[in-house]
Order: sequence, then C-alpha cells, then structure tokens
Amino acid sequence: MIRPWMIYGGVLVLGLGLSWYHYTTDDGKEEKQGVVLLDGKRDDLQDVTYTSPDLDVKVEMRKDTVGTYAWVTATEHKQKKAKEGEPPPPVETKVTAFKAGSAGDKLFDGLAPLMAMRELANVDDNKLDTFGLKDPTTSLGVTLGGRTATLDLGGETYGAKDLYAKQRETSKYFVVDDELVKPLKFATTRLPERAVFSYKPEEVTHVVLSKDGKQVEWLQHNKEDRNADWWERLPAPGTTDVGKKDETFANWLEKAQKIKSQNYVQKGEEPATTEPQFDLTFTAPDKPNETLHVSKSGDDWYAEGDFTRGLVKLTRSVVEDPADEVLDILEGREPPAKEKSPPSPGEGAEGGPPASLLAPPGGPPGMPTGMPPGMPRPPIPTKAIPTPGAKPQ
Repeated sequence: MIRPWMIYGGVLVLGLGLSWYHYTTDDGKEEKQGVVLLDGKRDDLQDVTYTSPDLDVKVEMRKDTVGTYAWVTATEHKQKKAKEGEPPPPVETKVTAFKAGSAGDKLFDGLAPLMAMRELANVDDNKLDTFGLKDPTTSLGVTLGGRTATLDLGGETYGAKDLYAKQRETSKYFVVDDELVKPLKFATTRLPERAVFSYKPEEVTHVVLSKDGKQVEWLQHNKEDRNADWWERLPAPGTTDVGKKDETFANWLEKAQKIKSQNYVQKGEEPATTEPQFDLTFTAPDKPNETLHVSKSGDDWYAEGDFTRGLVKLTRSVVEDPADEVLDILEGREPPAKEKSPPSPGEGAEGGPPASLLAPPGGPPGMPTGMPPGMPRPPIPTKAIPTPGAKPQ
C-alpha cells in the first residue's frame, strides 16, 4: 500500500529535478539571466575590443596545432601634465602584447552570449546626463560568429558598480555587469598568462628532460591517485638497463612545475643573445606534446614554448633551483643541498617573524618509500619527442 507521504515525496523530488533542469543549460552550466544582446557560444567568439581615453584593448581568438588561445594587444595612452604656461606634451603610447591566461577564460565565458542585466525604458536627455551616456568615451565590442554588438559605456548605477550602456546597433539602453569590462580595464595586469604549461600533474604520462645533448625520459604510474603516483626513469634506448623508481626526479619536477612567467617580452625588447639551459616536454594522452625551452641571458631567465606562444621572462626565484639541478637529475644523482642565507637580525626565515616566535619543528620524520616490486609498466605512447634545443613551430 502506497502511503500519502510517499506520493508527496515523489512529487517533490520530481519538481526539484525539473527546476534544476530548467535552471541549467544542456551542458550543465548555469543559465545566464538577463537580456540577450548577442547570442552565441564560447567557441563562436572571434574578437573583443575595449576603447577608452587611457587604454585600448584588442583580443583576437587564434588557433594552432596545440589549440585555441586568445592574443591580447593593449595600447596605453599616457598624458603627462603640462608645465604652467606651456602647451601639453604629446600623448605617450605603450603597446603590450601577450597571451591571455585563466582570467581571460572567465571573461570570455561571460561574453558568450553577451548579456545585459536589464533594459532601460523612456530614456530622455536628462537621464542620458545622469547615466553618463551623453558623450560616452568608452566602449565594448564583441564579435560572435560573424555578428558584432557594440556597447557605449556610461557611469555606474547608484549603489552598485554595474554600468549604464547603449547598444549602437539597436539604440537601446541597458544596465550591464561591470565584470564584463573590469578585466579589460586592467588588461595589462589581470589578463596575461603566467603558466608555462597547460597540463596538470595528474594528466601527464611522460616527461622528457634534456640539456647539452643528454636526454632522459620518465613514465608516471598511478597518475590519477596523487597519494600513490610515482615516476619511473626509463632506460636509454638500445641499452640493457631496466627502469627504476626515481623519487629524486619527482621532487625536481615538483619544483619545475612552479616555474611561472613574469611578463611577455615585447617586440624589439628581446635579449641580444641567450644561453640554452634545458628543454622540458610533457606528454598527455590524446593531447599534443608541450615543450618548454628555458634559456638565460645575463641574470635574466627566459622561456619559449608551445603553450606560451611567445618569449616570456621567467620569475627568477622559481626557476634558478630546478635549472641548477638539471645535470644531477639527468645523471641520476641527488642534487646537493643548498645553503640558505641566514635571516637578518630580528627576522625569521623568508622575511617572517623572529625565530624565537616560531613554534619549534616537530612531527614524525617522513618515511622513505622503495620501488614497489613487480609493478607492471604501462605501454609507452609513440608520440615523437622533439629534438633538444628545437624551437616550437
């Protein structure tokens, strides 16, 4: 016998399920709320433009053998103050070009489709002054699938940071989310790519490290389980050596994966000469290989690779240690321990509080692990590994 509470419960569950279905799109993403100004998907996005008195930004969607990426060109306009009694000096311009990073991905998701929060009716001249749309100097343009929408942007709404806007194509007025514009307004600091690889550690199956003609390959086991994963140093081709577990390499790779871009090197600012330091290649299933070429010029470190799509200057503090240890890793040696400079008087390590205020070290020491006996070796992909020193196409 079916009890009444079971019927009501079933109806409730079904209602919640239908509500969730209508609340999300077919791909599981939250459906955007508001007024559609330009319909389209992220894959339809072609370019984005932002113009203002201080900054012009052009974002172009490009595609190569590695995948689709966004290339940003930002032109800053700087007007210095004129001295008393003298004409204003000419406007200085500075052009910065770079590949967009994760902040760009979030921005582009918000632009496709292009939405307004609400439409404004009965906008007269008095309201245009209030909205900052009488003589707008800032605009946002979005092109999706060959169709373009251009918004003239005004001031902020009362009590919020949202923006008044007029769509040129329809002459209609809207309120738009300021998050559509904010990353572009601060494009030179918020949008640049900082990573030098796209793959996460759990995606990688093989890593190849090379320097000065010596090359070694490692294979990752149990990559999906970060508590049980381990790296096997593969024997050199044509030898009778056998693979072995290599914890030294695992520790080194953890450092290498922290290498970050400081900024993109602009045209005309490239170093005159660079000295190659090492090449690092990641292989992931069903994806193209990604190789990074690390080099040095004086005290500055540089890199260029399949993912960066251009020459970048590296953050020195995170590249020096792994670069110094490359030859030891290739030879299968434990890199020598580095002596750390003593902290300044009255200061703890890394510029922190004095050591007297820090808790004493404690906890059980780490337990070394050996290579699991009889561990099967997965088949090695037949992807081509680039020649050491080769530059990306």
